[in-house]
Amino acid sequence: MRGTDKNKEKEEEKKEAQTEAETQRKIKSTKKAGTIKSLIAIMFFFFSSVGIILAAKEIKNETQYQQKIKPVKEKDFDFWKAVFSEIPFPEKPTQPIAFSHKKHAGELGIDCKFCHYYVEKSKYAGVPSVSNCLGCHKYVASVMQNPEVQKIFKYAEEGKPIPWVKVHDLPDFVRFTHKIHINKGIECYECHGDVAQMDTAQRVAPLTMGWCLECHRKKNASTECFACHY
Repeated sequence: MRGTDKNKEKEEEKKEAQTEAETQRKIKSTKKAGTIKSLIAIMFFFFSSVGIILAAKEIKNETQYQQKIKPVKEKDFDFWKAVFSEIPFPEKPTQPIAFSHKKHAGELGIDCKFCHYYVEKSKYAGVPSVSNCLGCHKYVASVMQNPEVQKIFKYAEEGKPIPWVKVHDLPDFVRFTHKIHINKGIECYECHGDVAQMDTAQRVAPLTMGWCLECHRKKNASTECFACHY
């Protein structure tokens, strides 16, 4: 009988030990799950906070942007009408050197690209540099003492560029590129007139939006907004 009782006691102790182990395992599992949930909650709170901060910042920026936008008034249309109808530059600007297109391009037959050397590869046509002018004039003795030619040598001595004055100066929102137009076969005179007959380069075409669009339609070029405006 005693042996049987001892066996029962051992079995009960074993069961209790197993039960205790199972209980401890469940407790650990519960703690682990709780820790994971806590981490998830913390991460959720963190990212939610960041999202709220960014959203608030975006709303603030948008509000500031909207505040800067002024309501359109009738006089604003007058401004844009003026921009597109007339370029605010003198038609025949006074240049620092009295360069005669009639003499160079007309009588001497010098190609436009010789002085405006960027015209085929850039947005800008470029203007004659001091070295470009001296490339010819330092060898032409017959005009060496000409007061206008002497100005070129003076700019060279002072190391200064010739401050040519633009005949045309389009607004920043107009995306005009000489390269594209030249490569499409547009001749210089179509926009600049017959400069070979001009002593002083002057504005011939208005280069207004309407003028450009008319040319685009005649040549079946794009009239989409993005073709000319950023």
